[in-house]
Amino acid sequence: MALDRLKSTWENLGRVDPRWAVLTDPERRHGGWDTDEFLATAAGPIQRVRDLAEAAGLSLGDRALDFGCGAGRLSNGLAAHVDTVVGVDIAQSMVDEAVRINRFPDRVSFTAYDGQRLPFDDESFDSVVSLISIQHSPPAVQLACLVELHRVTKPGGVLVLQMPARPNKPSELTHDAMRAHIEPLGAPRSVGAGQSIAVHAKVTNTSSTLWPAGQLIRLGNHWLRDGEPVRWNDGRTDIPHDLAPGSSVEMQVPVAAPDEPGHYVLELDLVQEAVSWFAEAGGASVRLPVEVVASAPAPAPVAAPVETPAPTEPAQGRDDGGMEMFGVDPALVRLLFAHCGSDVVAAAPDDMAGSEWESYTYVIRRGVTL
Repeated sequence: MALDRLKSTWENLGRVDPRWAVLTDPERRHGGWDTDEFLATAAGPIQRVRDLAEAAGLSLGDRALDFGCGAGRLSNGLAAHVDTVVGVDIAQSMVDEAVRINRFPDRVSFTAYDGQRLPFDDESFDSVVSLISIQHSPPAVQLACLVELHRVTKPGGVLVLQMPARPNKPSELTHDAMRAHIEPLGAPRSVGAGQSIAVHAKVTNTSSTLWPAGQLIRLGNHWLRDGEPVRWNDGRTDIPHDLAPGSSVEMQVPVAAPDEPGHYVLELDLVQEAVSWFAEAGGASVRLPVEVVASAPAPAPVAAPVETPAPTEPAQGRDDGGMEMFGVDPALVRLLFAHCGSDVVAAAPDDMAGSEWESYTYVIRRGVTL
């Protein structure tokens, strides 16, 4: 399911606005990136890749793989440093755009893959590069990607991989500030199993504290069955601006229905990432009964919300065109590659995942033996 959702999201982005999906400058949406300007933005990141590799005594070699190539921006940039570049992506629509704007068709090629096994022989690349790509894959997919990238790298070769680690912790709201009224404006009584929909809601700040934008305050959702969570981390949408006490904003959150048909409850709540869900801090969530059916139904009337106080004991708990972000613990990165007989020789902090995330570019020397 996670892999299908990832592929569907990026196929859609590739059909609608592929360059913006790679570089999400809000002023470049809807085809605003000029081709030459878009491709030129690769020079700086690729030079940094080369510098990091050389500082570790490693070389990009003659043949490089650009994993998660998207529209081919970094692949074209790599062509200035290596003889042959292959770009691979999970979305055929992205690959189609990369082929269309390829500046080096004699040395740079592109292919799509199924998100599982890469279509390359073992040890077939001198180097592997992946920037602002792995971060969008769910955790299980991330681990499979890393193992596959290791497999296709030659012994003694280098992998340069950027991945965020965790969200930067925001300035914490107090529990008293985590008070909201959520009014659903559109939620179906039934939805197809595995179907993705957008649920609209009006969110009102009922606390006496300003909610500042940029502090990871988001509308999110859970799926419950028989009172137990079956999917806790689903959609997220940031509040679009500061929200003063008593002020409201209309928002929508992308949700993906469970895969198994049945009677469920869709719970809407606010969350401050890395701090707490509002309901867990003593606020109230909204719960909507939803029937998950075997096939996508026609739209049905909106379900009546039931405002429900959350548990009394506090506990812990980005959507941009449908793109999601997932961190990888640096310790896990080191352990995984050590297990494969390779070394993480550098972990350089970067800002590629945005100001909200702690992120690193890893330089990995592929071991001689498995």
